[in-house]
Amino acid sequence: MLIRQKAVKTIAAAFCALTVMGAALGIPAQAASASAPYNITIGIGSTETEVRFCWQSGNSAAGQLQIAKTSDMKNNSFPADSTKQAAVAKMTATEGVLNNPKNTDQSIGSFQDESGAALSDEYSDKVTVGGLVPNTSYTYRVGDGTTWSKTYTFQTKSAKDGFSFAAFGDPQMGASGNLANDQAGWANTLKKVYSKYPSLNFLFSMGDQVNNYDHLYTQQKEYNAFFNPDSSADYLQAHILAAYSGNHDFQMGKYYSFHYNQPNLSTLGQTKTNNVDDNNGDYWFRYGNTLFLVLEGNNFYDVSAHDAFLKQAIDANKDAKWKVVSFHQAPYSEANHDGATSADDDTMFMRKNWTKLMDKYQIDIVLNGHDHYYTRTYQMYGGSAVSTVKKGQVTNPKGTVYLTLDSGSGSKYYKYNATADHSFSAVGWQNNEPTYTYAKVTGDTFTLTTYKTSSDTPIDTYTITKTSASPTAAVSTTAPASAASNPKTGDREGGTYLYAALAALALIVAAGCIAALRKKPTARS
Repeated sequence: MLIRQKAVKTIAAAFCALTVMGAALGIPAQAASASAPYNITIGIGSTETEVRFCWQSGNSAAGQLQIAKTSDMKNNSFPADSTKQAAVAKMTATEGVLNNPKNTDQSIGSFQDESGAALSDEYSDKVTVGGLVPNTSYTYRVGDGTTWSKTYTFQTKSAKDGFSFAAFGDPQMGASGNLANDQAGWANTLKKVYSKYPSLNFLFSMGDQVNNYDHLYTQQKEYNAFFNPDSSADYLQAHILAAYSGNHDFQMGKYYSFHYNQPNLSTLGQTKTNNVDDNNGDYWFRYGNTLFLVLEGNNFYDVSAHDAFLKQAIDANKDAKWKVVSFHQAPYSEANHDGATSADDDTMFMRKNWTKLMDKYQIDIVLNGHDHYYTRTYQMYGGSAVSTVKKGQVTNPKGTVYLTLDSGSGSKYYKYNATADHSFSAVGWQNNEPTYTYAKVTGDTFTLTTYKTSSDTPIDTYTITKTSASPTAAVSTTAPASAASNPKTGDREGGTYLYAALAALALIVAAGCIAALRKKPTARS
């Protein structure tokens, strides 16, 4: 989906124009300093006592994180021992590789904006902080030692008596053809979530945080909109986020990997773009009694790699009561990604092969995105429904329940696929409005309740009660297939939009600008 916006980076007139356009679009403007950090994120850690920060800037020097218990802050000053050094990496990308397969991995300064001006180089900083105390307020800021972000505060939680999280289908900023609307929809969903459930332990996004396949300058704005949907609320700077790549995030090669700091990241499942590793792959994290296993769905043919990863992660967490797998493409969906029915389609391949892994490793729940259409399956085992009796709760069930989540922002929806088999589906819902799924986990129950953001009325509620750790006997399955480093990744339909009026306004303002300041690239999501 192609998105056209003015993004002039290197002269003062362009900077002023962008400021006006950004205000009109509701996109937070980046700070004028090239050192100023942006897209600041608190990422999920290996356990609930760890968080993993990530941010970007135009500064090649290693960034710094200052973090302390809020109670230890005196006169808004950080204690002397609060500074941690970041690992810094120069960011690269492979722009538009889907339509230009010979494109190569390059630094951001090698690309141009839509006016032909060079983009500014970007640098990614990452810091991992462990040993956090549960149920404690922490204050932090990031920067380079001289230029700092504002200070943010987040609250750690305890998983001793259970925990909760909110999951979202593809936010996909820009997919509607109107970035401002998508950003506002995403902000509204997060507002509704925290109004209803202020004590959430973390957020979980199912991939396709961004949309654009072809132009880096457009995807930069999409990242900015995803990470900063409402500057007055600082949702993703004050709450912990788990996320992974979808087929849209994946289209710029390595670029995706610089925006997240994933725990226990494996090279298993990693994709390549023109023989260059994308630095993604499968990863896992443990929260309380639950093991979350995140698979890189864009590498869908290499089943053996995902098999090996699942075995390694599960062997390292043998005492986990619940096992949740998440990946982007949905094996079971009433939309079937707008008509995907052929045997060699990626989602059909996953239905035939990946679901065998879920049986083999006794996975309780699978969470997917991609199809922008809410679907909950029956308990599935061996490729079939264990029972087609529709229930809102089950006890010690056999098999796995699969949930395909609808859009978290309202940017895009798919329709019911009337020609496909839906014998797997217990619940399907599409009302063309944003949704989120609230998950509540205790020692014996795992409840998933999905809401539309326009009301507090649940669309669907499903509770699994488990009185034993392993109710299902493992199945010995293997599903070998040749690895595909760059498999086809789905939809290309969408809209283009041209902000002619805003462009004209920007030119008028630009004509009056006299200062020449170099501005780092904006990022939106």
